[in-house]
Amino acid sequence: MHFDALTLAAMADELKETVAGGRIQQIVLPDSRSVALEIYAHRERRYLLLSAHPQASRVHLLEHKPRRGVPKETPLLLLLRKYVRSARLESVELPAPFERVLFLRFHHPQHDATTLAVEPIGQLGNLILMNADGRILDALVRVPAGENAKRVLLPRRVYQLPPPQDRLPPYDGSVGRHEEAGRVPVDGDGDGASQVQTPLLWRSLLSRFAGVSPTLAKEAAWRATGDAGAALNEQAFTDGRRVLGELWSAAATGEWTPGIAVDEQEGVAAFAPYELHFCGEFVEMDSMSAAAAAFYAAQERDSSSSRDEYAGVRGGVAALVRQAQARVESQLRALAADEPAPGEPERVRAQAEWLLALSSQINYANRPGAQDGYSLQDGMAAVESAPNGRMQLVIFAADADFGQPGDKNPGAEGGDLIVPLDPKRTPVEQAERMFDRAAKMERAARIIPRRRASLEADQAYLQQLESDLSLALDQPEIVAVREALRDAGYLRQRRDRRQKAPRDRSRPLRYLSPEGFPILVGRNARQNEIVTFSEAGRDDLWLHVRDGPGAHVVIRCGGQPVPELTLNVAAQLAAWHSGQRGNGGVGVVTTPRRLVTRMAGGRPGQVHYRGEETISVTAELPAESEQWLAPQKH
Repeated sequence: MHFDALTLAAMADELKETVAGGRIQQIVLPDSRSVALEIYAHRERRYLLLSAHPQASRVHLLEHKPRRGVPKETPLLLLLRKYVRSARLESVELPAPFERVLFLRFHHPQHDATTLAVEPIGQLGNLILMNADGRILDALVRVPAGENAKRVLLPRRVYQLPPPQDRLPPYDGSVGRHEEAGRVPVDGDGDGASQVQTPLLWRSLLSRFAGVSPTLAKEAAWRATGDAGAALNEQAFTDGRRVLGELWSAAATGEWTPGIAVDEQEGVAAFAPYELHFCGEFVEMDSMSAAAAAFYAAQERDSSSSRDEYAGVRGGVAALVRQAQARVESQLRALAADEPAPGEPERVRAQAEWLLALSSQINYANRPGAQDGYSLQDGMAAVESAPNGRMQLVIFAADADFGQPGDKNPGAEGGDLIVPLDPKRTPVEQAERMFDRAAKMERAARIIPRRRASLEADQAYLQQLESDLSLALDQPEIVAVREALRDAGYLRQRRDRRQKAPRDRSRPLRYLSPEGFPILVGRNARQNEIVTFSEAGRDDLWLHVRDGPGAHVVIRCGGQPVPELTLNVAAQLAAWHSGQRGNGGVGVVTTPRRLVTRMAGGRPGQVHYRGEETISVTAELPAESEQWLAPQKH
């Protein structure tokens, strides 16, 4: 991971000089997880890419005008065109130190101020548009409320920054805090990956300090010791944190050295806003954007030229998954539009009851026996003129103790109850229609939350299938994702009765830890179901990456204490077999298997868990995996 908080700080400085103050002319979606802005600033057109791609989230300027890559207009794109196009980019801000969050603040001549929060946080990357009050207009990836959701990202909710990292700042001018970090025993490193036989310096820097990526940690280790893979000891740690502070000081001074590292075999191996020494020859670039663009262009060329024998079938299934996700999102939006506001059914029913109770006292014009216009005034209620020119019935809160209807205050929170009057219907007819409407809203208030919970569970399941597809190693595993979509009812094309369903013969991975504990790893939803509910015992230890799709991992311990090395190895396997592969500081939950239950009405592999603890690891396979993590036959 090269696009870290320090790189974002360098990019923010560049954007302040190049595009701040410019006017937004065009907005396109290069792909489903990216937005590109055409900005006219300093008499020059520039193109800014904002990507929340799980494996390549980033922010940088492009040399060429991006093309539209998404055929359909999304809700976020429509809102951006309304509030951001033709707006002026007022400022570029970093709202949270040592975090990968960037605020682009706009001012529109008609729609006032808005803010686009860019969060290039890998698998959790997102783009969120907010109004002047900080309320979300929409997000690229909506995050509904749930037991594992750290924050809710939905329209009309107040935006919240990502939860802060529980780590020390890498550079804040406070020597005392750094000295405190240096006194922590070096053999008790907080990163689970460092609990191997030979702890490494860069892993310790990665786990202790906020805003540090593996690239930055390895460069600091190289500058401190001359070896990026140096062992951890007290002197090395002291020198490493000093170098880390020196690198981060560029965020205060603005003295950046953007460039790329070129390796003879890997090509463009990395990029950074400082000189790199540990991974190839460093080539200085004109800007941070030029360095980032060169790296990601090389990555795209490598990925396109690499041989994926299953690219065709994988791409087809990926399109089916995206289609199913769009269907679920559309249904969630429809539910949100149909759901009554809290207290609305009760309010409408109260209106109907009071209208019916006073119906004999309300006269209508142009009806047999009617007086001139509407009339009613007896101290507890009155007919008044409404702001829209029509008439309305007002029941005063002061007369709430009137015997009928019921013994409850007619007003909302002690206010007057307003009943709009329909001149086309008698009070009795109108009351009957209001009773019907209240009954429908009451049914909706009962049914919609259950339906929403079901759709949100399906949304999480589709994210799991998306992860399964990206990690699939062969055609049977890819086909298994397609069949899972069919079983869930998201494929319109039904299988011919004479055609047998293809069987997924793949089995969960089985490892043996150095202490002899079997470790089971499910690599897709079906295997997760097998690992958790067929092969694990009640007292075994269960692991899963927090807040995201991934593998169910079980340590077959039978209730025995699990050594720390085995625990961290299993946690790394859970993080590696997830959508956060390659990231540092990945949270993995652990809990006894007996505290894991199937989600009621859920899909295969969907569970609830409780009593969990969280450990932080780097999402990479242990370096010694080939020696002592050989898969076991079953």
